[in-house]
Amino acid sequence: MHFNSKTRLLVIAAHPDDETLGCGGTLVKAISEGAKVRILFLGEGISARFPVGQYDSKEFREQTSIRKEETEKALAVLGVKDVRYGDRLCCQFDKLPILSIVKEIEEEIQLFDPDILFTHNSSEVNIDHKIAYEAIEIACRPTNKNRLKEIYTFEVVCSGRWKFVSNFHPNVFVDISKFWETKMKAWACYDHETREFPFPRSPKGLESLANFRGMSAGIERAEAFCLTRQIV
Repeated sequence: MHFNSKTRLLVIAAHPDDETLGCGGTLVKAISEGAKVRILFLGEGISARFPVGQYDSKEFREQTSIRKEETEKALAVLGVKDVRYGDRLCCQFDKLPILSIVKEIEEEIQLFDPDILFTHNSSEVNIDHKIAYEAIEIACRPTNKNRLKEIYTFEVVCSGRWKFVSNFHPNVFVDISKFWETKMKAWACYDHETREFPFPRSPKGLESLANFRGMSAGIERAEAFCLTRQIV
């Protein structure tokens, strides 16, 4: 995984905050080396906290607005300016035809023309994360003509670490030691998503994972990825 001014990196995430949790440090690194980065969020990330079907309340609208504001602040810290927001209901991707998600992803790949793609891995508790992975797998079947050469999956600590048996076995480790403070500054923008330790989505939880992944590669802090396809 190498970045330069010709790199076009597309991140496809289920919800706002997955980008910072899964690959925030790597995005800062990529942008610092001249890469162009775009993020596509497939869903909104709030509705699962409300009774099913009850999304027309003042509280829902307020929480949705807060999430959008926090996301924009976090992306500004990371240096990401190119973003697309989806409005699929959180944890209800399985209620939709997967073809509708695949078509959106195919269109985004055609429009942005990335050479590197980041997305979720299949070993997640969150159903939206798993369906995002499946849709990517379909959209990226080797029948479409584009310049996409590398596909990586990342981990979201508060979903992937809750699997009874995980099949996420990373084989690529990005040294984010120099970019750690920026990642945590971005995460601090998600004030309403942060929890107290030992909840994984806490500052200490994120640091514990970064240190653990770093130890796997002999570096201080790392983000881990699974390389699922590479064309050389």
